[in-house]
Amino acid sequence: MALLTSEKKFIVTSPMYEEQIKGEEDEWEVIVCEDSLEEKLGELGSSLDIRRCGFQANHLSFARYKKIKEKFKPQLIPCNATVEKIRSIKDEEEINLIRKAGEITLQAFEYLKKALHTGITEKEATRELVSYILKEADGVSFDPIVLFGERTSLPHGHPTERKLKENELILVDAGAKVKGYCADITRTFAWGKIPKKWKKIYNLAYNIEKRAIKHIKPKIKASTIDKIIREKLAEAGYEKKFLHGTGHGVGLEVHEEPFLNRNSNAILEEGMVVTIEPGIYFAGEGGVRVENMVLVTNKGGKILP
Repeated sequence: MALLTSEKKFIVTSPMYEEQIKGEEDEWEVIVCEDSLEEKLGELGSSLDIRRCGFQANHLSFARYKKIKEKFKPQLIPCNATVEKIRSIKDEEEINLIRKAGEITLQAFEYLKKALHTGITEKEATRELVSYILKEADGVSFDPIVLFGERTSLPHGHPTERKLKENELILVDAGAKVKGYCADITRTFAWGKIPKKWKKIYNLAYNIEKRAIKHIKPKIKASTIDKIIREKLAEAGYEKKFLHGTGHGVGLEVHEEPFLNRNSNAILEEGMVVTIEPGIYFAGEGGVRVENMVLVTNKGGKILP
């Protein structure tokens, strides 16, 4: 657990992580807690000249909050999404790490395409994808999604023993992680020949995403980007086939502020990295999603990597 004042930065941790943290972070004072975290925080709070302390209410259970409150003298003030909003604007180093994670992800997609063959299962294809990412990155940002045929209609479906057949869709959603920073990219492609219907839907999703990215700039509402996509889908008669929000921020978490949906109050700012991911899904038939990470710059949206 981290505690920051205007003068010092503390990390309270167990002995298991002491050596690792000290080796990675030299600007933080590490306080080792062998027994009760609440007791140790209470001791730390008593030693500091602070009256109030904000905490991330959406990351703390009520049970733990009660225990901390009993031991911690400063008044606890809930601060919902405060840290997340600060984190939403990336510096150059963070952007470069996300870019690197994106590059590895795209390389993994190309590796997977070469590893695919008729009869391979979704699970086997997922293992091929993950094996490449683990060779080049620190890990995966989330459990990858690899779906075949009619199962591509599941926006967040889990890979199964379903085998790849000739002439069907493949949907891959994955991300590498580099030094804690995530990537999130989706590609839909064909295995063999597919009906013209799917080519038309793919081109629609691709062009809608491209149009939305052109509108990305500082000070635009996140909900406006979502509206642009929904309006174009409605014109094509597919608005109800879009089953999720337009996108989200990417950084230390694969889903973080800002969120781009119809109810969002977020305003895009320079330095944010967001996904744009229009999808069109037909239950029991298949679906298409195109997802890229986009950096908000003073000149507009720039696809990463």
